[in-house]
This record gives sequence, structure tokens and C-alpha cells, in this order.
Amino acid sequence: MFKGYYNTRIFFTLFVISVIVYSLSLAHFLSGFENRVFIGGIILLISLGLSSFLSKKLSEPIKKLNEAVKRISRGDFDYQLNITDSKEFRELSENFNSMARDLSQSYKKLKEQTESLIQQNEELQEFNAELEASYEQLETLTHELEISERKYRLLVENIRDILWVTDKNFIIEFVNSRVIRYLNYTPHELIGKSIFEIVDEDSREILKNMMEGKINFSEINFKNKEGLLVITETHVKRLKIDEKVVGIQGISRDITEMYYVKKQIAEKNNEILAISDVGRLLTSGSDIKEVLNNIVEKVAELLNSPLCTIREYNPYFHKFVLLVKGGELKDYPVYEEIKLSEEDINELVNQKEIKIKDVEEFSHSEKITPIFAAKDVYSVVIVPLIFRNETKGILTVWTAANTVKNMSLLRSIASAVSVAIENSKLYDEIKKVYIKTIEALAYAMEAKDLYTKGHSMRVSQYAVLIGEYMGFSREKIEQLRIAGILHDIGKIGISDTILLKKGKLSEEEYNVIKSHPEISRKILMPIDLPKEILEAISKHHERYDGKGYPYGLKGEEIPIEAAILGVADAFDAMTSDRAYRKGMTIEEAVNEILRHKGTQFHPEIVDVFISIYMNARQKLEEVKNQIFESVS
Repeated sequence: MFKGYYNTRIFFTLFVISVIVYSLSLAHFLSGFENRVFIGGIILLISLGLSSFLSKKLSEPIKKLNEAVKRISRGDFDYQLNITDSKEFRELSENFNSMARDLSQSYKKLKEQTESLIQQNEELQEFNAELEASYEQLETLTHELEISERKYRLLVENIRDILWVTDKNFIIEFVNSRVIRYLNYTPHELIGKSIFEIVDEDSREILKNMMEGKINFSEINFKNKEGLLVITETHVKRLKIDEKVVGIQGISRDITEMYYVKKQIAEKNNEILAISDVGRLLTSGSDIKEVLNNIVEKVAELLNSPLCTIREYNPYFHKFVLLVKGGELKDYPVYEEIKLSEEDINELVNQKEIKIKDVEEFSHSEKITPIFAAKDVYSVVIVPLIFRNETKGILTVWTAANTVKNMSLLRSIASAVSVAIENSKLYDEIKKVYIKTIEALAYAMEAKDLYTKGHSMRVSQYAVLIGEYMGFSREKIEQLRIAGILHDIGKIGISDTILLKKGKLSEEEYNVIKSHPEISRKILMPIDLPKEILEAISKHHERYDGKGYPYGLKGEEIPIEAAILGVADAFDAMTSDRAYRKGMTIEEAVNEILRHKGTQFHPEIVDVFISIYMNARQKLEEVKNQIFESVS
């Protein structure tokens, strides 16, 4: 629009000037010659003047515009163009000023962007420097990683253990080459297979527990390519991604050889412990039959035998008599006596050799035959019991194997059993003599007084009866029997004038009588009796309320054996006739004992004695009515 208006003005201006010049030129042409020069000069001056004025007038806005452009080009975007010569130039000024403002804003934005770009460029240069440094570090780390990886691969390939990895479904994802040596598989053969295919049943459960995190170390039994077991100590680590278990990594060390060595050591240790246990049993002082029972149970347990017996040899009838049997089949019928072939007797008795026979060749009850078959028992190991180069019996062990590894153990046990049986026989003989001697001493002491004759024997039997009702062991009951026989042996050291006095004893005489338990102790100490016997004898006159003698003990301070003797002694004294009185009836004596329960007598012993009276009175009567003439 501006261009059209400005062109129109120039056109009309030039047109007007042209008309004026033309009019002047026409006037000049029509004037005379004299006036032509003058008019021509005037025309020329007018033309110059008009041209100059018009040129200046028309170029003024252009100058202003040019100046504005220069100012803008120098960056003065705040410069304002103000041309009011015409509507067109006013519009041009406004457009120019608007453009200047736009340029100013664009310049500011561009400057800000440039500054931002410069800053970003600086940051980019810094990042680039860091990146270059990181790249150098990465190259170094990559190099080190390559070295580490080579070392790791070298370590994995040369490690002596089997290294393996499975996924969560126990599928093998990696296994090192050591598996070739131990399992005869190549890694390629195992990768992709379940690890369950190369372990036994028990190890599968262990691996499941490992995957669940219940255990991380255990013995795992692998199966090699030939099906043989390879026993390993295995450590595992669970593999996780985002806290979810994705598999396990294991390292398994072959301990097969060490396992069997340890097993052999354990077996030898068990043998030593078994021999030690047998020795302890043989020296326990228990009844020989109880000892032998414990021994056959021990042998049966050690050799995993369902039946084990000890038989004594009768050389006159060439029979083997059953002494004891043990093992899980001990309650099944077993022949009390068996007779072996001449060949077997010759080897066992004369040559003293261990024999191994098939079950069907060894004499046994037909009722137990199907039990042997069900338990895969095929053989009987027969070990001679030798003492002083004579076979005294046999130890028989039923087993599933045709041979027994622990022959040396069986020989050692058989030797100890032989000695124990012979020692037991010798001990029984010595004990019989010992008991007879004790009884003779008691009779010698009681022979002085017709009324006390048999007292010690009856007290002994009453004490034994109480001990049996209380569930005492045979050893303790034997101690009670001996203590009862000897409980008044100390009266040998007391004058007959006091012992046989018809009337009431003086205080001094009673004090002498009260010394007999301690005298008994002093007499018996040199013959090395068990402590329990001496304690029972020396304290049988102690009272539960503490008013007894000679030590004034009370309550649980009194040994139980002494408390039993106290009741037995008092009962026999009350039911026996004396020169100065008639003996009480059993009922009266029992009531008297009951009346002194908790004072003179131990409450528990009184309760047991009352129970005997209520349930086995005839036994008390049998003892009371015995007549002892002499020691047989």
C-alpha cells in the first residue's frame, strides 16, 4: 500500500513539474529572441530550484529510513522511526518500529539462547572431557575385566571341585569341566538336564531345601555315568533377581574316600566302645545273667543282628544249653538245648574255630523260620567261648551276610564272655562259702541265747522281702540279706552278763548294748564289705525322729537299707519270745509298727511293710515260724 501511494505522489509531482517546464518551454518558444535567453535562464533556475527542493523533500524520509536501518544494524533496537510527511511514511514508521521491537525481542531471545548455548557448549565440553576420561577408565576396566575373566575362567576350569548352576526348576545351566573327572560326564552332556538325574533320592530332598533357603551346606550324593555314588560336601548360594530366586549355584567337593575312611574309623570306634561297654558290664558287679543279656543286646545292635545267643557247652552230653538271647527276635521260640554235628563240635570245641553256617543247617525252631526268611537272615556265625584253652560255650549271631567284618570284635567279646562266665562260677562258689561263714558267725553269736536263736536269719529274710516289694535290684537285695545276717554281729564284743541278763538293764549296761552297731562296723571293716552293708549294719538302730543311736541321725539322713533293717529287726524282736515276755502276734506287731510310723520308723518302709502284711501275710508267717537248728 505504501509503495502504491508513494509511487502515485512521485508520478503526480513529476507530472506537475513536467507540465510547468512544458508550459515555460512553450512560453519561451513563443517569446522573442531577446527574452528567450532570459526566460530560458529563469526556466533553468526554476527547474534547478524545483529539482533541488523536490529532491530534498523526497529524499528526507529515505534518509531517516536509512539512518534507522543503520541504527538497527548497529543493534540499537530501541530506536524509533518517526516520519510524518505522509500517511504512507507514518505507516512505514509504524511498521519499521514494530519490526524494530520484534527484532529487539528476537535479539534478546537470540542472545539468551546464545548464552544458553554457550553455557551448554561449555558443559558439553566438560562432559566430553569427563566422557573421554570415563572412556579411558572404561578401557582400563575392560582390560582388567578381560584379565579377571581369563583368571576366573582359569580358576573355574582348574578348581578341584565341581562348580554348577541350575535354574529354579533345577535344570543345569552351567557346570565346569571338573565334572569329567568325578562323574565321567562332559559339561555338554549335563547342561540342559535336571540335576535330579545325577543325584540319589535323599539328595533331591536336600536340594529342594537348599532352593528354599532352609540349608546352604550338606552332603550331596552324585551318581556318576556308571551309576556309582560320589559323596560330596556341597555349599550353595541362591541366585536372585529383584529379590526373586531364579536358581542356585553350588560348589561340590568330592569326599568319597574321606567318607569311607571316616566310616571305617567310626566302625573301629564303635568296636572299641563296644569292647569298653562289655568290659564295663563285666565289672559292674551285676548278676551274671543280666550282664550276659546286656552283652548279647549290644552285639545284636552292633552287628545289626535280629538274634544273638550265648550257650554253655555240656561236654558230657555234647549239648549247648541256652543261657541268654537278645535282639529283636529274642521273644520268638528258641531251643533251650541244641546238639551239633561231630564235625561242628570238632571245629568249635577241639580246633576252636569260628564257623559260619546257613540258617537251615543250624538247629532252630520251625516257628521262627519264616521270620528269618522275611528279614533276609541267611547265616549264623558261631564263635567259641574259650577259657584256658577249653571251649566253654558258643556265641551265635544270626545275620543277613555270608561273612562278618567284625570277626576280631567277636573274638574279643567271646573271650571276655568266657572269662566272665568262669569268674561268675568261681564267684558263686566263693560267695556260697562267704555266706556260710557269715551264717556261722551269726549262729555262733546267737547260740548263747536260746531265745535269740535264728533272729538274724529272720531279720535278713524280712529285709529281703521288703527290698523285693520296693523293686530293689538283685545286687541291693543281696546286700540287704547279708546286712540282715550280720546286723547284730557286734554283740560278740559285749559281755554275756549283759546280753543274758534276765532283768532290766541299768543305764550303764544299756549304753554298752547301744555300742554294738559301731562294734559291728569295726569287726566287719577289715573284710572289705560294700559300703551299703556297713552303713545298714551300723545305723539300723537310728530313728526317723532323730532319737536313735549311735549317731542320732534323723529323716532322710538314715540310709534306706538301715531303715529297712530297723523295721525288720523291730518286727522280729516283737514277735519273738523272750525269757521275760511272750512274743506279740503278727497283727499286734504290725499295729505297733504302724503306731510308730514317722517317729521311730521311716514312713515309706512302714507303708511297704503294711502292704506286705495285707497282700502276703503268709510270707511273714513262714519266716516267723522257721526253725534254725544249725548252719548246713
